[in-house]
Amino acid sequence: MAENIQRGRTIDVHAHMVALGGPETEGKYRDIMPRLSHDEAGREIITVSGKPSYLLPEYLYKPELRIQEMDKNRVDIQVLSMMAPLARYDLDPELGVGYSRIQNEAIAKVVRAHPDRFVGLATVPLQEPAEAANELERTMSDLGMKGVEIATDVNGKNLDWAELWPFYARAEKLGAFVLVHPGVPPGAAQMGDYALSNLIGYPFVTSLAAASLIFSGVLEDFPRLKLCFAHGGGFLPYQRGRLEHGYRVKPECRRKIPRPPSDYFGLLYFDTVTHDLPALEYLIRTAGVDRVLMGSDYPFDVKDPDPVDTVFRLESISTEAKRRLWGENAAGLLGITGMQDQIQ
Repeated sequence: MAENIQRGRTIDVHAHMVALGGPETEGKYRDIMPRLSHDEAGREIITVSGKPSYLLPEYLYKPELRIQEMDKNRVDIQVLSMMAPLARYDLDPELGVGYSRIQNEAIAKVVRAHPDRFVGLATVPLQEPAEAANELERTMSDLGMKGVEIATDVNGKNLDWAELWPFYARAEKLGAFVLVHPGVPPGAAQMGDYALSNLIGYPFVTSLAAASLIFSGVLEDFPRLKLCFAHGGGFLPYQRGRLEHGYRVKPECRRKIPRPPSDYFGLLYFDTVTHDLPALEYLIRTAGVDRVLMGSDYPFDVKDPDPVDTVFRLESISTEAKRRLWGENAAGLLGITGMQDQIQ
């Protein structure tokens, strides 16, 4: 990457951390908190309710190592969110609220320790939408969170679930940045081989969530909702034409929205995690340069290992447009100030 380009401050909107269970989370949270363990090969893993769930990169819970990686990759700020598949929407409301608070306090603690390197997104108990709205407001007012990460469904209910409308209303009122990240995809048993649950299942459920929000009228009712879809929006941006055609020929697609899907597509935001420059260039042309934000999916193996360089290598856009992707778009949406140009 050229060393004399004025990038501005770079902001990665898609980076994860998780609070692990410890002495402070005994009692009723003992069996629901993610915990550090080791597999037969001695690798660190996350276990949930005693069952192995994920390999555990130590960067996930050690901010000092994370900052070293950020410096190496020229990432100035990470927007921290927990792992959406561990959002635990399956818990009863009381436990769900407490679990969300533990995760949120952990992220807030890291942000307080390194306020120039991290900002936080809350996790909320969407299984109880009223409590989710209250927790979102609490975290933004008391903890300085910039918004919320939500999974692509709530216990099998799509994001057009009618009970979520008050949550969307509160998020819009608060100006919350809402990162929509895939949870556990349905049909995961069919995608057990070749990591297809991640490679195919995640983009599928992201596309399903976005289409449900469009056709249900959520964006008609809440046009200022700041919805950003992980992994470049899944398959949705590349199937816009199919949604448009469906709106023209299928009455059920017109039942809840007075305008074609493309009008609402223009209200959405997307991260850059496509792992393919032509796909990313198409996304930018289709959504608009002001609707795309740099992301990485840090720290997992499927991450973009160098998101700043990914944007730099886009030959079809100007340096000014690259600065929008590197950080200016995210700074405006998240209310991050002090965006002074850097030359590196």
